[in-house]
Amino acid sequence: MTDKDMHLEIRSDPRLLGSVRSVIRTWLVAYELDEETADGVVLAIDEACSNAMRHAYEGRCDEVIELTLHATPDVLEFVLFDRGVPCPKECLEKRSVRPSSVDELSPGGLGVPLMFEVFDEVDFSPGVEQGNRVVLRLKRSR
Repeated sequence: MTDKDMHLEIRSDPRLLGSVRSVIRTWLVAYELDEETADGVVLAIDEACSNAMRHAYEGRCDEVIELTLHATPDVLEFVLFDRGVPCPKECLEKRSVRPSSVDELSPGGLGVPLMFEVFDEVDFSPGVEQGNRVVLRLKRSR
């Protein structure tokens, strides 16, 4: 790991998401990611953390989410891990962020499609009885 790599452990409390966004943005600035791409990355990571809080931990604020940030010359990698309820496989399928009609627009449900839109690689690994691992990779040559 390089000196800019990070490993964060945060409580599953939505009030901490602003701090997580700030840390990620600061880390991305160190790697000179353009502002538009950085905005997408920050939002997608925020959605991944929110999903863990809302779904895996069912709103409990006293659980732990681990987030690891790692950079290589070619890739920025983000790994999110929780020990909550495994995500159903059908919720992890690649689908469009944009609904086909206004009638399909509803709160929630856009986090996973956003991850697929922002990142070059998205790998979900729900546990059998417990936990979820999400690996998000962004090629630096974009």
